[in-house]
Amino acid sequence: MNTEIEQLINRYAQVLNNADTSILSEVFTTDAVFIGQPFPTATGIEAIEATYKAFLSQLNFKVQFEVTEVELGESIGYLQTRSYGSIVPKGQQADGEEGNREMFIVKKIDGNWKLHRYIFNAEINA
Repeated sequence: MNTEIEQLINRYAQVLNNADTSILSEVFTTDAVFIGQPFPTATGIEAIEATYKAFLSQLNFKVQFEVTEVELGESIGYLQTRSYGSIVPKGQQADGEEGNREMFIVKKIDGNWKLHRYIFNAEINA
C-alpha cells in the first residue's frame, strides 16, 4: 500500500472522528466533488466544508477505513475503501456498527495526493 495514500485516508478519518473541518482543505482539492447518500452533491471545497460542518454538528463519528484497492498514475488515481464504526446523533450511544463502501479519485497537487472525487453508500448486510 502507498504510504501517502494511507496517510491521506487516516487524515480524512480525523476530519470525521474529531469533527475537525479545519483540515478539509488539506485532504480535498479545491475543485473536489462529494457525492454521498443522503446528501446533495457538493462541488468545490467551500460547498464541501459547508456540508461537513452541517452534518458534523449533528453527528458523532467513530469510524476507521480499510483500503481494499489502490491504483495510482503519475498525477491521478483511485482507491476503494470500506469503513466500519458508528455514526450517531450527538448525545446518543451507538447500539452497533455500520459500514460504508467508498470510492475515491485522488489527484496529485503540488506533490501531494488529495481527494478529488468521493462517492459512498451504505453497505447492506444481507
